[in-house]
Amino acid sequence: MTSAEFVRHFGRHHDEAMRAPITLTKHGRASVVVVPADVFERMMNNDDLRRAYGAGEMPADFAKMFSAQLEQDSADYQASKDN
Repeated sequence: MTSAEFVRHFGRHHDEAMRAPITLTKHGRASVVVVPADVFERMMNNDDLRRAYGAGEMPADFAKMFSAQLEQDSADYQASKDN
């Protein structure tokens, strides 16, 4: 979603970001991802931020977060094709 949309409905989007990451765009390109503070802290406390996970290795909370975002991105893509 655009940054302007996020600001206009901050309360609603804040609650949504607590459940799944929200990607904000600027000029049509991803620029910022909003995640809950505890997720950000876990990411920053990781020894190597470039950590890659093989299939089945990703911690359950990260897998859930990424899966939710992929589902949302897919739904957004399908909705944009329908419009």
